[in-house]
Parts: sequence; C-alpha cells; structure tokens
Amino acid sequence: MTGHNDLQSVSSGRYDKYRYLEVTVRDEIALIAFNRPDKMNACGREDHTEMSTILRDINADDDVRVAVVTGKGRAFSVGGDLDVLEEMNQSPATALGLMREAREIVQSHINCDKPVVCALNGAAMGSGAVFALLCDFIIMERHALVADGHIRAALTAGDGGTMIWPLAMGLTRAKKYLLTGDSITAEDAERFGLVTEIAEQGESLARAMEIARRLADGPQFAIRTTKVACNQWLKFAQISTSDYSLALEFLSGVHDDVRVAVEDLRNGRVGAIARECRSESL
Repeated sequence: MTGHNDLQSVSSGRYDKYRYLEVTVRDEIALIAFNRPDKMNACGREDHTEMSTILRDINADDDVRVAVVTGKGRAFSVGGDLDVLEEMNQSPATALGLMREAREIVQSHINCDKPVVCALNGAAMGSGAVFALLCDFIIMERHALVADGHIRAALTAGDGGTMIWPLAMGLTRAKKYLLTGDSITAEDAERFGLVTEIAEQGESLARAMEIARRLADGPQFAIRTTKVACNQWLKFAQISTSDYSLALEFLSGVHDDVRVAVEDLRNGRVGAIARECRSESL
C-alpha cells in the first residue's frame, strides 16, 4: 500500500481545476489530498471554496465508487488561515460567503451517497476537523490531534462542529471540547466514538485504502442506500443545530473579539496545538 506522502495514481481531467486539493482516481477510488504541506494544509479563501465543491464532483463522477481523503505532510488540515479570518472580520460580505461555503461542506458530505474514508494523518482543526469527522470511516493516527478550534479564534463553533461532535460522543463530552477548543487525542477520540479506529504513524492511508477497496468491491446499491439512510440523522442535526450555529458564527466573525484573537494567535498567546499552527491557521 502507498504511504501518505506517496500518492501515485492517474488523475481525471474532471479535477484539473483543483489546486489546494490534489485529486487522483484509480481503480474506482478517488484519493483527495489536502496539498499545502508547508502551511500544515491550512486553507486560504479559494481553498475553502474547493472544500465546498469536491464531494459534489466526486458524487457526480461515474468512475468513482469510494473517496479517500488525507493530508500531505505532517498535518491533515488545520483549517482556515489567519488571513482568511482577518478578511472575514473586516468584510461582512466575505464572512457571509464563507458561511455559505461552510454550509455546503456539511451539505455535500450529507448528500454524497458514496462512502468517504478519512486517513487522519496529523493535526486537524476548524474546517479541516469538520471535513474529517463527517467522513464515514475515520482512521486516526496515534500521534494526531483533533480540535474544533473556533473558540480559540473567538468564533462560534459553526462549520458543523456542534452537529457532529455531540452526535458522535454525546452532548456533555462534546461541550468539553467545543467550549474550550481543547484538542482530543486519538485514544480518547476512538474511546468516545469520534473516530473509527487508530493506526500507527504513517499507516492511516494504507488502512483507509484497504477499507475503500472493500467498499468499492461491495454491492453498490446496498452500500449507498444504507449510507443515505444513516445520513438522515445528519440531516436532522443540520436543520436543528448546524445551520443555527453557522448563523451565529457569521455574527461572531465580525466581532472585535476576533481581531484580538488573531493578534494572540500570531504572537503565540495560545494553547499547545494552536501554538504549533499559529502562523498558518486558527
């Protein structure tokens, strides 16, 4: 099996428009890699747009039965970079556009009837964490950390975090992480039901590809309709929680607290995982 820094396959022309995401298709499996390793795969403004469209394109591609998503380098994706956060704070129009895209990231996960397997190879925060945690199978490497991260940037925990964390681990445990922005270890994430299983460092992609191969070779109608049925829980949660939290995130995004938080993040006045990522992301 290939490792997470050795992504070899044949690209489909359908995905040539993508830059932040490297998309390759082989043997009915699409491999999606966050591809900004020098910035721990933090996403800029246009990158965020790509995150909102990729699963729509995957779902429409008849050559794909299963998608696998991972990150290049030492991180999965640490979410939006600080330039995006500053632009959102200064421009309500930009904030509104980002919130619409954030909703589409959640919606496209729910509406994608093809299985999506996550090889969570390193740090995941903000929109990166949400993209990972909405996948159908999540293989998290033992050293990796996941954090919602919004609170550290003085933002309401939107982007689907208030939807998927409580569904996966229960409301009381979820509040511990959503209200503090604290990171969760692989061991706790598996124990609480947030991820599917743990892999050793460097082995998550091989395991994800193994699962993807089994799913691609299985009865497609039954697999897809079972996923659609399961995702009715997500649809209910999106209506009751996710859309509401996104509206509140928009309001928090233009608050003065965000400007102060960005300054703190840039100067390292934050906790351990955010301090590691401060020059690139939330």
